[in-house]
Amino acid sequence: MTYDDDNAWVLWPEYFDKSRSRAEGRKVNRRLAIHEPDLQSLEQAIKEIGFEYKVEEGKLYPGNWHSSEGRIRVERVLPKTELLEKVARKLQAQRS
Repeated sequence: MTYDDDNAWVLWPEYFDKSRSRAEGRKVNRRLAIHEPDLQSLEQAIKEIGFEYKVEEGKLYPGNWHSSEGRIRVERVLPKTELLEKVARKLQAQRS
């Protein structure tokens, strides 16, 4: 499947941050989350999985508007919950 910007999932580093609660934007289970994820490690994890993506630096996460790290748009191959879990596992593997 090819990357389509209009039909891509949006992933923010905040989705994988262990220090955030679900209400603050964490989307993965706390046991899969990591401390202080950044855009570069998120990009590396997606690259390792093999999906097409686009990095959008300087975008503001609504729940963390004072930080303008950015987001990544990923081709829609899997349901978002499965994609989040795969990326979270890759992020954990990078840290170990």
